[in-house]
Amino acid sequence: MQELWEKNFSSCALGDYRLSKRALQIGKALCEGFGKTLSEAFKDSNALKRAYEFLPTLKVNLSA
Repeated sequence: MQELWEKNFSSCALGDYRLSKRALQIGKALCEGFGKTLSEAFKDSNALKRAYEFLPTLKVNLSA
């Protein structure tokens, strides 16, 4: 069975492979760390920093 994070984030297409890969990594960490603080959900401080840098830089319009 497909993992929840993979089901919800694998079709993410942000126009750049690196951005899409980062979104998938962030989605995986958030799903695996559900109910935890962000600093607990991400394995190390670099991953947490990259997530904070990524999240406010939305490159697509999600409204339909």
